[in-house]
Amino acid sequence: MRAAVVTAPGAIPVAGTFAEPELVPGSELVEVVAAGIHPVVRSLVSGQHYGSTDSWPKIPGVDAVARRSDGSLCYTGFTADPYGTFAERAAVRLTLPVPDDADPATLAAGMNPGMASWLPLTAHLKEPAQASVLILGATGSAGRLAVQNCRALGVPQVLAAGRNPDALARTAELAGCATVTLDADALGDAVAEYQPDLVLDFLWGPVAEVALTALGTRGLATVAHPVSYVEIGAAAGATAAVPAAVLRSRSVTLIGSGAGSVAHDTLARAAASYAELIASGAVQVDAVRYPLDDIAAAWADTSSEHRAVVTF
Repeated sequence: MRAAVVTAPGAIPVAGTFAEPELVPGSELVEVVAAGIHPVVRSLVSGQHYGSTDSWPKIPGVDAVARRSDGSLCYTGFTADPYGTFAERAAVRLTLPVPDDADPATLAAGMNPGMASWLPLTAHLKEPAQASVLILGATGSAGRLAVQNCRALGVPQVLAAGRNPDALARTAELAGCATVTLDADALGDAVAEYQPDLVLDFLWGPVAEVALTALGTRGLATVAHPVSYVEIGAAAGATAAVPAAVLRSRSVTLIGSGAGSVAHDTLARAAASYAELIASGAVQVDAVRYPLDDIAAAWADTSSEHRAVVTF
């Protein structure tokens, strides 16, 4: 079958042929329609991701919109290595129905980055209408969708943090949220004043250190409200020093959100509801389509303003 193929860690995918996937118990063969080139896809084939394996060559891709044997569209993923979703066909362990009128490329572009915040938002906000959320890294695809997801859930107070003031302004236009740059002093002051209930961190590294420090309190007269801090990405650094005083001065829950940290049934329920949200147009997803033969150009498209999608 036709597929994008990576021959070594860090290599650029090329359009070629690959053996047909073999079905195993619990898997289903689907015809891929569109698959997004997400940061995790690049990270996995670089060999540096915690989910990377040493089998080469391989087909990249973690999710896709595909057609089942009955012709219906589905959101799909969970292939077995060395197979991914950048191929004409895939043997998958996850098939979730999506609206028939949904645009496959839009879904393929938006599901992965949007789910990055949809999962922790729906898991940690018991009363969204009374919540406040801080988003660290709000100018990329995932960050902009996080802001829109907050709006869709009715969160009244959202503080979006990012490095580029112009990009931040564009993010604010999507949901009318407050913004702050990643300047250490400005971010620290904003976090200390804002006191969020939930932090969605796509950056980690030094940015997390500033935010965590600002969440700390001084004095023993009052008890600060609890905060859930969710580490999602590491665009600013793989490690961060967590101040000990922060964990003792208030109730802070520090947790990660990724493919290995969420139960399959929880992921499936959240993905089904989020596919409906994208299909309804409630969140804006920008996709740029590339046919398989243009995989090199698609791979080079790393714009934060949209998501590159391989189409079949």
